[in-house]
Amino acid sequence: MPSSPKYSILIHYSEIALKLKNRAHFENIFIQNIKSHMLDLKYSSIELKAARVFIHDIEYSDWNRYKNRLKNIMGMQHATLMLKTSRDIDAIKDASEILIQNKNFESFRISAKRNDKTFNYDTNDINKIIGSHVQKLSQSKVNLKHYALNIIIEILKNNAFIGFDRVQGFSGLPANCQERALSLISSGIDSPVASFEMIKRGVKVDYIHFHSYPAINKQSIDNVKEILNVLKTYQLKSNLYLVPILSIQQKIMEVIPDKFWVIFFRRVMMQIANIIANKINAVALVTGDSVGQVASQTLSNLRAVSDASMLPILRPLSGTNKEKIINKAKLIGTYDISVLPYQDCCSFFVPKHPETKAKMKDISLYDSKINLDTLIEDSIKQIEKIKINFED
Repeated sequence: MPSSPKYSILIHYSEIALKLKNRAHFENIFIQNIKSHMLDLKYSSIELKAARVFIHDIEYSDWNRYKNRLKNIMGMQHATLMLKTSRDIDAIKDASEILIQNKNFESFRISAKRNDKTFNYDTNDINKIIGSHVQKLSQSKVNLKHYALNIIIEILKNNAFIGFDRVQGFSGLPANCQERALSLISSGIDSPVASFEMIKRGVKVDYIHFHSYPAINKQSIDNVKEILNVLKTYQLKSNLYLVPILSIQQKIMEVIPDKFWVIFFRRVMMQIANIIANKINAVALVTGDSVGQVASQTLSNLRAVSDASMLPILRPLSGTNKEKIINKAKLIGTYDISVLPYQDCCSFFVPKHPETKAKMKDISLYDSKINLDTLIEDSIKQIEKIKINFED
């Protein structure tokens, strides 16, 4: 395909269409997110028209770079590279010639959509007229189900657009359109995927990571930073809070029976996360828990951990099996980092026989025997805050 004329990108959003009276608010956030993703790319304008967003006047040679950015924009259903033309059937024919020039394909279909019903031809007519024209030029067969090329046509009020290279998005809501939550993130597979799922729901996600350095190495910290360098391509900006909890863990291991260690580690994490969340105006916590996946994630143990939190805990993976979580991690780009070797602040101290069905009377009893307030204050004083920025 030649590098000229200039092309437009036609973007269809997803759930924003359901927002009715609030739709303009979500559209504005969506467009601002698009602009933030495209800061170093060339275009003339971004336009909202007929529930579609257009990026105008891009070079075909830049399309691959655009595709890599567009697929990460939350709220996008799909985006298509298009030629803009007049609402004249002959002009659409001419544009189709440019599209298929120097392109080999054995089969194709035409997918026309008529937003403006005053256009002289309905979608079936458009499909037949342009399909016949493309068939004569290319000598390719029409195949509506098993096609090598799908030529997409959209008829709007003042213009028509025709193209064929479509990139699918993750749909959902625009990033940063909801309130803030604090995600308890490890360098494992699950919590990065859980964080992504909340970003896709528009939640402003910040992160808190607990570590036991120097009893264990800093690999989990380094891995988390790399994971957030991936997640920032979806949300663009966030903060990471690194919290040392070794002294707290040592105290727990002195006082609490070993089968309850991990439960009490996680309860302390909830307590500290609540304190940080309140400071940054986060209204919920996020974890990567999947019910029954490990001993600490039985329903009874989740209840024992949740009891330590005043804030609601969002668990987007609670009903998801490991295979699906792994597949999503691969899709969003965090998997290869998550499987790197690291020492986890909880698993490093896991006893041989951890409790799987914690009773709240036992948790309350042992909780009354240990006072961690001073150690928690000391831990919070040592928190390191790191800003994560897409532009960096």
